[in-house]
Amino acid sequence: MSYDPYEDDDFPRRARTGTWLRFLFAAVLIIVLTAGATATAGLLNVQKFVDDLKAGGTIRGAERVITRADVGDPQTILLIGSDHRYDAARRDARSDTMMLVRIDPDAAATTVLSIPRDLRVTYTDAQGLVHGPAKINETYTVGGEALTAEVIRTLFRIPINHIANINFRGFREAIDAIGCVYVDVDQRYYHSNIGLAASQQYAEININPGYQMMCGTRALDYVRYRHTDSDLVRGARQQDFLRQIRSQYDANDFVNDPHKLTKIIGRRMQTDKDLQSASALIQLAQLVAFSASKPIQQVAITPTYTTGSDGASYVEAGESEIARVREEFLHPDAAPAPPRQQRSGGGKKGRGRRSRAARSPSAPTPESLGLYDMTQTGKDYTIQLGPMNFPVYYPRYLPNSAGYMTPNTGAEGGYPIKYKTKAPDGKMKQSYRLVVSYGDPGNYMGVQGTTWKNPPILNNPSSDHRTINGKKLDLYYDGRRLRLVAWRTPQAVYWISNTLEKRLSNDQMLAIAGSLTRLGGR
Repeated sequence: MSYDPYEDDDFPRRARTGTWLRFLFAAVLIIVLTAGATATAGLLNVQKFVDDLKAGGTIRGAERVITRADVGDPQTILLIGSDHRYDAARRDARSDTMMLVRIDPDAAATTVLSIPRDLRVTYTDAQGLVHGPAKINETYTVGGEALTAEVIRTLFRIPINHIANINFRGFREAIDAIGCVYVDVDQRYYHSNIGLAASQQYAEININPGYQMMCGTRALDYVRYRHTDSDLVRGARQQDFLRQIRSQYDANDFVNDPHKLTKIIGRRMQTDKDLQSASALIQLAQLVAFSASKPIQQVAITPTYTTGSDGASYVEAGESEIARVREEFLHPDAAPAPPRQQRSGGGKKGRGRRSRAARSPSAPTPESLGLYDMTQTGKDYTIQLGPMNFPVYYPRYLPNSAGYMTPNTGAEGGYPIKYKTKAPDGKMKQSYRLVVSYGDPGNYMGVQGTTWKNPPILNNPSSDHRTINGKKLDLYYDGRRLRLVAWRTPQAVYWISNTLEKRLSNDQMLAIAGSLTRLGGR
C-alpha cells in the first residue's frame, strides 16, 4: 500500500509545505482581491469579505511595522507561511516561505519577490537582544510575523503595507473552488514508492509533459514537487503556475457565489488588523483591478551559498545584490517595444531586428548563438510520435547537442509524447510535446503543437512580432526575457517554451522558433 503524505502531517520528518506555498500565497492574493474588486459597488458585500478575513484571526504587533498607504498609492504585501518540525511544540514554528508582492498600476508589472528562508541576517528582537548570524526564517520563531516583517523591511528598505500568514491546508479546496487550470508542463514528473524503504518514500507523482488541464490533487502534486530540482527551479515553476491561473481566472465567477473561495481561505489565513476593514479592502482591491492587465514578474535573489562557523548552510546576499533586487522589485522593466523597421537604404539599427534579420549578414548565426544543428536527430526523434492528424514540426536547432529527452524507462509514458487535450467546450484536441534538456538540473525547453487554436496560454501576445523564415511569430515576455514564442497556422498552433529559469536568450528563442521544420517536408 503506497504512502499518502497528504493524510499525514508528520511526513516524512517535517511538513513539506514551504516551497510550494509561494504559489498558493500569490494565487490567493490575486484571486481573493480580484473577487473583492467585483464587490466594491456594494458595501454590504465588502463587509462580508471582511468578515471572511477575520475568521482566521489577527496578527499581533503588525501595526508597529506596517506603513499605511495613501489612497491610490502602490502597496506591498508580505505573505508568510510557517510549519512545525516533527514532534516539536506548536510554538516552535518557522516561516518556510516569505514573499513580497508589489501591486502598482503605474508599474510595468506586478512583482513577486521570494525571500530564501536560509538568507543570512543579523537582527534585534523586541527585548533588545541581538541575534546572528541567523537564518531569516528563525525570526518567525523568535518574534512572529511582526519581527519577520521588521527584518525584511530593514534589510530591503521596502515599506510593507499589509501582512498575511496563510495556512497551506486549503490549497486543494481553493483550486477546486476556482476550477481547473491549464498548465504548460515542461517535463515528466514521476515517482513511485513501490519497492522503496519507508525512509526513501515521498509524494508519488505521475504527470506527463505538455499543455494540459490540472485540478486539485494533480495541481498540488505539481506545484509542491521538490525532489530533483533546486529551490530556484521550484520557485520558477510555481510562478509560472501562478501566471497561468491569473490569465485564466475570471472574477465574474464570484458574482453568483462571491464567498465560495474567501470562506475557504479566510479560516486559514491571519492578516493585519488594518486589512480587516472595508475601506482597506476596497482600496487594495481597486489596485488589483487597475493592475489586472499587467503581467506578473518574478524577482529573484542570485544566491551565494556559504557555511557558517556553526556548520549551518546560508544564502548570502551582499549590499549590491540587495540593491539590485530592490530596484527590480520597485521598478520592473517593461517588455521590449517592437523593433523599428530599417529603411532599404540602411540607417541605424534598432535594438530588435526586422523580420528578415535572421538571414542578413549582420545577424547572428545559430552557431554563434550556441545552438547546434540537430536536423537529422530531430527527424528521428519526432518520427517516434507516429501518425498525427495535423502537421508535425520540429526545430532544426537546439541549445544542447544531446538535448532530446529519451523515453522514461520503468514507467508508463515518456518522450516524445502525443496526447489529447480537453478544451473548455469539451472537445478533445490532438497535441504533441517534444522535450529538450538545457543541461542544467530542472531546466527543459519545450516544443508544443496542438489543434487547439486558441489555448489560454496564447492570450495577450506582445505587440512585438517577428517574421523569420516566413513564419510570423507571436512573442510572450516576462519582463524583457522571452518565455514563449508561438506560430499559428490554419490547422494548428505551435510554440517554443523557454526553460523555467528562462536560460535561453531572446535571440536563441527566435532562432529556434524560426527553424521549425515540417516532418516529411522539404
